[in-house]
Amino acid sequence: MATRLERLQSRRFDPDVALTKSLHESYRSISQSESVRYVIGAMQPIEPDYTKATFEQANRVQNQLANRLTIGCEFDHQGSVTNDTHIKAKSDIDLLTIIERFFTLEPPQTAAYPYEGDPVADLRALRGQTITSLKAAFPEATVDTSGAKSVSIEGGSLRRKIDVVPCNWYDTNKYAETGQKVWRGIQILDANRGIRIKNTPFLHNAFIDQKDRESGGGFRKAARLMKSVKYDAENVDLSSYDIVAIAFNISSTTLNVPREMELSLLEACVAYCNLLENNATYRDSLYVPDGHRKVFGPDGATAAGLSQLSRELNRLATDVLSENRRSFAKLAEARVSY
Repeated sequence: MATRLERLQSRRFDPDVALTKSLHESYRSISQSESVRYVIGAMQPIEPDYTKATFEQANRVQNQLANRLTIGCEFDHQGSVTNDTHIKAKSDIDLLTIIERFFTLEPPQTAAYPYEGDPVADLRALRGQTITSLKAAFPEATVDTSGAKSVSIEGGSLRRKIDVVPCNWYDTNKYAETGQKVWRGIQILDANRGIRIKNTPFLHNAFIDQKDRESGGGFRKAARLMKSVKYDAENVDLSSYDIVAIAFNISSTTLNVPREMELSLLEACVAYCNLLENNATYRDSLYVPDGHRKVFGPDGATAAGLSQLSRELNRLATDVLSENRRSFAKLAEARVSY
């Protein structure tokens, strides 16, 4: 069975993309144990050339849809690749396919010319055309229509999985006031339930950027670390979105550490997850970055999933300390040069 470090190194590498320069893989040269290299490596951003390749593959799909769809659309992106919390060289990316036929206004805004069509039916039609177009444009790829909120395509000549998300613009009051895209939302079609679900991906990313600046880059490192632990443990029932939200609620001061003290970020994650496990009242008060729902609840993270993540983080911290007794006794005292 592959070790944590081997799994980490494997998913951070894309043999199909030649790197112009390796910027974030210097953790491999760390002299301490494998567990230390894993922790430091898990915090690092994915190489920019790999991320660029992800957007290039999304653009291939976008161009085909733009040429084939008879329903007018705009395109954009959402997901971890867009906010630099992704942990795989071959990360998936969401391609927002935004219908131009109508948009929704947040109350109390009212439309000068109310739309007389059926928004859900229109989005279903867009989804149907999307499926047909993808199959025609990429006949060797696999088009997965099982998802209620997206149509996925991968394989064939595509080097990434692309999730195509039919949706419409949702113009918030703040967007009407400022005209700034960050405040503009979307409504995503849930094809199974026949409803539209509001989302604010650009606001989510803006709060992530702000938090990372406030924490001196520590927030994204903590988020990537916890996402990596979930991914490599394979038994942590938490979404990546909720893991990022948990990291978002850790104090920025706690996450703001010098580069050589990055192991203390593991200690911060361990301590915070232990706190959440032991304090249900505090745990239930937390919100996701854009504030549209609580982190824990019917539509979000569970206490059981948190316990699984906490157990894996504690196990990793124990391994780091036991393997490096001669170098340091506490994570807060550890110094790592790379």
